[in-house]
Amino acid sequence: MIEKKNTQSKKYVLGQYWTAPDVCADIVNNINFENSIVIEPSFGTGNFLHALKHINNQKIGIELDDEIFSYQYADANTKLLNQDFYDFDIKTNKKLIFIGNPPYRTPAYSLGTHKDFLMRLTKKYNVPGIREEAVFFILHTIDIIRNNGGYGEIHYILPEALLKNNSKFFTRFKQFLKEQCIFVNIRTIKNTAFDAVSQDLVYLFLDVKPVIHQDRSLFFYPDLEPQNDNVQKYVLFNGNKVLLDDYLCLGNDDIIPFQKIFKRTYLGSVPCESLLMSVEGESREHFQSRLISIINDKNIDIESLYDKLQFKGKFHLKIFSGALKSDAMIQKKLQIILSYVKNLQTYLSIQDFWNSDCYKEINVRNGIRYYFRCDKIKKHKNFVYELNPNPCRSFYFTGNPSHSSTDYFGFCNYDINRNVSPGANRTVPVDNVEDNLTDSFKAWWRANTDEPFYNIFEYIMYVAKTDWYKQMKRQNKRFYFAIPAEFIPKEVRNLKKVV
Repeated sequence: MIEKKNTQSKKYVLGQYWTAPDVCADIVNNINFENSIVIEPSFGTGNFLHALKHINNQKIGIELDDEIFSYQYADANTKLLNQDFYDFDIKTNKKLIFIGNPPYRTPAYSLGTHKDFLMRLTKKYNVPGIREEAVFFILHTIDIIRNNGGYGEIHYILPEALLKNNSKFFTRFKQFLKEQCIFVNIRTIKNTAFDAVSQDLVYLFLDVKPVIHQDRSLFFYPDLEPQNDNVQKYVLFNGNKVLLDDYLCLGNDDIIPFQKIFKRTYLGSVPCESLLMSVEGESREHFQSRLISIINDKNIDIESLYDKLQFKGKFHLKIFSGALKSDAMIQKKLQIILSYVKNLQTYLSIQDFWNSDCYKEINVRNGIRYYFRCDKIKKHKNFVYELNPNPCRSFYFTGNPSHSSTDYFGFCNYDINRNVSPGANRTVPVDNVEDNLTDSFKAWWRANTDEPFYNIFEYIMYVAKTDWYKQMKRQNKRFYFAIPAEFIPKEVRNLKKVV
């Protein structure tokens, strides 16, 4: 996960993380605002607007959340709008400068409010398969600039993982940015400047490439050394000139990503927190009885719910462990879970909970738990509940480990919890694995070894223990699992050497 957060809080749902005033001032003081309109698309509590007060340009601030929206910084030059950024548009001949800290959250809140709009936008720019809010903000920002002649700049604070993620879809997103923009500057922002944010952040300065204004080109930035075909080669990162493709983790022929190994992988399930997952050490029968007791109680309140969420004094949800029941955070969490109970009581019958076939085994970290698996919930839920569509005897591996994550590899008999660290474990059915391997990978495997194809699982677990894998995690920040393109012979693996 990107943030240390209460996953059901409004702040998380909207992806709100405020920028420190000194960070805002530092960014603003290094921008040339001449003859431009300045737009802050998610101004929150207004720290960027405060830093922009001395700028006499026309300014527009946009904020969705009406609970924090304020006209405090409105003046003759500053128009403030309490609306969704995706509903905003502008027509002007002036240069547009976008500045701010876009919300970042996966899945994006806007997929529930502006899905059709976003799907048209991702199709227009051929950036499919992403559900990250900050990516949608960038797409809409570039689209607005494009619709006004392609003359504009973007100054956003973003999770660095958006630029380091080596998945297929994020690779396409980064290629899109290279097509549309000049990467002028990237600078590390300490995450300690943000409340409850644990991931590395960067300030990103993009100059949108000209469409009409052909006089603007890479040659405005001699330090970036364009080649003869006007393709950007370098970017300034923390004041040093580095290769742009290296920074963006593009064009790496030294790895084989898991998407080029397997034709199909599956994300694990995400049962509802604390309520629909058993407690450590609890039998399936006891979990079923306890859940029925909760759902069958039409007068249940947070006091009785707290007692019924326990098994031998333990809870599934860590927030309850060792904390006082009267604690404000505990009370708030109980109120949220109580709303889940009320929601389930409205459209599921008690017979659904009596059905033993709905209680399934799931791997959680290094143990086995049980969860209530019911397709009906997916249609009416008001909480996170996503199901692996193909649970079976599978090999699981970490999908997108961060540089500091603890990763998990192994086998499960039925299902894997998607939220097991690092947050996106994937599964591959064990049976008939050869049919699920890509033709290119099978050719690579045959060219390098006589080992059977099912040994790919042993091979992946070996690679995960090597220094090579640790280095790739450090380098990529958010590294979608891959193996080295250079095959590691079995005799080397038997000697426990690392690459």
